Amino acid sequence: MKAYIVESNRVIEPFGDHPRDCLIANHRLGDIQREALYACGMDVEYIRDIAQISDPSEYVVLNDSLFFTKELMQRFIVESRILGSPTTCALKRGLITRYTMVQTQDVDIRDDSVEYGLQYMPVPKQRGETFSIVIDPEQFSEPVPLPEHMHSGFDLRIPLSDVLLIQVDHWANLWSANIGTLLAEAAGLRKAPKTKLLWLALKARSLNKWKVFQRTTNIGNNCDIHPKAYIEGSRIDDNVKIGAGSVIRLSHIGEGTSIGSNATIECSVVGERCALDSMSGAFASVLYPGTATSAKLIYISICGRNTFLADGVYLADFRFDKKNITVLKDGVPVDTGNVGLGVCLGHDVYLGAGCVVEPGRAIENGLRIVPEGIRTISRLYADGSIPGHKIINPDDM
Repeated sequence: MKAYIVESNRVIEPFGDHPRDCLIANHRLGDIQREALYACGMDVEYIRDIAQISDPSEYVVLNDSLFFTKELMQRFIVESRILGSPTTCALKRGLITRYTMVQTQDVDIRDDSVEYGLQYMPVPKQRGETFSIVIDPEQFSEPVPLPEHMHSGFDLRIPLSDVLLIQVDHWANLWSANIGTLLAEAAGLRKAPKTKLLWLALKARSLNKWKVFQRTTNIGNNCDIHPKAYIEGSRIDDNVKIGAGSVIRLSHIGEGTSIGSNATIECSVVGERCALDSMSGAFASVLYPGTATSAKLIYISICGRNTFLADGVYLADFRFDKKNITVLKDGVPVDTGNVGLGVCLGHDVYLGAGCVVEPGRAIENGLRIVPEGIRTISRLYADGSIPGHKIINPDDM
């Protein structure tokens, strides 16, 4: 069986990268597509137009910006073969379609489902009317402990599923594909056979779920990890350094990255050769290779290659009016359908101390941004005065 991937000239802003070159869990989307298709027993061929296909056997055809898991593809093929007709793949609308922000994807959004650019074609004698295969991707979920006054009854649950399908047409989709990959690993553990869980419990010498979860961590070669660091459910690549008191949970840490003491990284993807200072951290965020940060917490955001965040930088992720976060796509505001979403920093962006970026904003590649001069101390006069600032004597307070 063959899979045809239709090549396009798409570009993901603000990065200027083609979707197939974007990183998901530190791997190129194009590589992820091929590996998943090979795992399903398919050969891959790239084409420029569907009209090029003249295949007398069954096949699938998909967009080159489509992110999917092996589990999704296997399920789609099985259900399509049972139906015995040409099909397109759709997901039932729910938590997963909302958190992957389908409004920013170039997909067909219907009342109860979302149809994607993934098609199955059977052998010629079965090629008739095309039907939609609607897959319910939801498997597990975890509640978010947030007071109701901050979400006004909005359904705050985090979906855990290894059945994922996301068309990467926007940086918000790239973020959701990265975080979805981490959550898919957690879903896979919940689905694991009892024999595997028993083996992990034996290795942990405990039935405590957190001690068992620790045993799912994979650590590469030549890592320098302080014995007081705490790591669970994560993948640590080669030559990583982690300082005392740091906490790494359900995250991927790329090769050669350095993490200082008392840092916290949770449900995040950190690329190769990143540097996180002591007391810094990331939650549900994506840091491309070369990111350097002293910020206390990067929250629900994505940082491009070789970005720098000084101490005191804040990437906001919540609106005080409790409305959904809005992003720009092709210059047009789009409602993401979510009350929480942070910021996207393009490649080579530097943010100086004190910068605050509002939720849903994307900053172009290469910008160097500092707060207004009146907020920074750059000169001192001989008499001790500071231009643009008033010095207060403690005795006058």
